[in-house]
Amino acid sequence: MSQITAASRPTRRKIGDTAFLCLELGAGLLENGAETSRVEESIALVGSSLGLATQSMVTPTGITVSAGAAEPITRIARIRERKVDLGKVSRLNSLSRRLVAGELEIEAAREQIESIRRAPAAFNPAQHRLSTAVAAACFALLAGGREAEAVFAFFAGGMVGLLIERLAPRFPPFLRLFFAALLVTSACGVLVRLFGLAGSKVVIGALMPQMPGLALVAAARDLMAGELIAGVARGAEAVLVALAMASGVMVGLSLSHRWFPGVPGVIGL
Repeated sequence: MSQITAASRPTRRKIGDTAFLCLELGAGLLENGAETSRVEESIALVGSSLGLATQSMVTPTGITVSAGAAEPITRIARIRERKVDLGKVSRLNSLSRRLVAGELEIEAAREQIESIRRAPAAFNPAQHRLSTAVAAACFALLAGGREAEAVFAFFAGGMVGLLIERLAPRFPPFLRLFFAALLVTSACGVLVRLFGLAGSKVVIGALMPQMPGLALVAAARDLMAGELIAGVARGAEAVLVALAMASGVMVGLSLSHRWFPGVPGVIGL
């Protein structure tokens, strides 16, 4: 919760425009991976620069902004989809600094915020899958795998990225990661059977890019900033993601052992 006092008595239209501007700015930051403390700070600075008392309550799934002291106007936004796009976060931060410096009017700022939020991602899905595959191969090598495991981790990582992308419209994140971990671990049982590879290295490499590292860091920052609700919520989300992946791996191991009971190394991959 943040609060800033203002001495002026602006019109109702300006109060409403400011509340909506702060709401759009905060929503753009939050839906692209910014931590809640950064969102609240940006809202407070923008409201103060426009001469208004502003209050904001930000959680990972929603924002409430109130502008004005005597007769405040409140706006609420629900954040249903969140992703990591630090490029958009940087552009929105730069825009908020220009607002604070008085270089932008409210209408121009709202148009730019809307343009940034609607802009396509910096990398297309194919580039994203390729980078995930390369990261998976590197993680397999870091885990002690050989070149053969790194090659299979490359394709497994790309397959995980493609599967998550295809399941996104129909399943929540936890189920997407569960099915991805299940598929990769089951496939590694086949690798052990056919090629004698260290399947555990392939599993580690393929799934490591999906680990909720940013969510854990954001949760820690929110908790240290005193944002207890947001910090606990983000931490719980990270734990649930990790549990979903671990559950998928365990089910995949069980299926691999059932399919290939006589093959050494399938139980532990």
